[in-house]
Amino acid sequence: MTIESVGTFFESNSIKLNTVSSVEWEIALRKAEKHLNFRLWNRTSFGAHTIENLGVPAKEYYLNFAYMSVIYGNWEWKNDFDLPQQLIRIIDSRISTVVESYKKAKDKNEERLKDGKYQLTTAEVAQDIENTFYDLKGDEEISEEDLLKAEEQYKEIEQFISESDDDDLIMFWECVKEGYTRKDIAELIGKTPKQLDKIKEKLLNKIRKEVIKDNGNQ
Repeated sequence: MTIESVGTFFESNSIKLNTVSSVEWEIALRKAEKHLNFRLWNRTSFGAHTIENLGVPAKEYYLNFAYMSVIYGNWEWKNDFDLPQQLIRIIDSRISTVVESYKKAKDKNEERLKDGKYQLTTAEVAQDIENTFYDLKGDEEISEEDLLKAEEQYKEIEQFISESDDDDLIMFWECVKEGYTRKDIAELIGKTPKQLDKIKEKLLNKIRKEVIKDNGNQ
């Protein structure tokens, strides 16, 4: 480890880490791995979490990232969380960052292809979220107002999912965010397409009820 690799929270994290036994580390890493198994279930064969995109197997990548972030102090180990919780928070944040970067690279590649230029990456192109979930027509012009509404919908769904304990809804939304098709999502979570539609409708109904409640129209 060099001075250049030391993060802002190296000292404060080190104080906490001095009290962590090898057994506690093992438990924390196992809990983080179990969480990763859920987050990455059937999602490493294509898209953002492939070896081609990350350079190493996804589980190895995210576990190592979380471990080194705490050790080197690049992420603050906050007092509100124990070690397993902190590792999981780092993993979830990194997954979101990787997915967002992947989508941006995909969009940039699509623009380059239109201009007759070579692609910047060879990662497989995922389906657009809009085509999968919102079912927008590609030849329709989307107004700024519609975009703002879509952004608000997204925030509402994220809030609802973060508070939900329904595994089907959580898995469905995570797949949607990664741009999987209806058929792919059904296969990933072990549902028929019709059952998947029921899950989507359940999610939409929940969101509509929350919107009505927030507007005071109960």
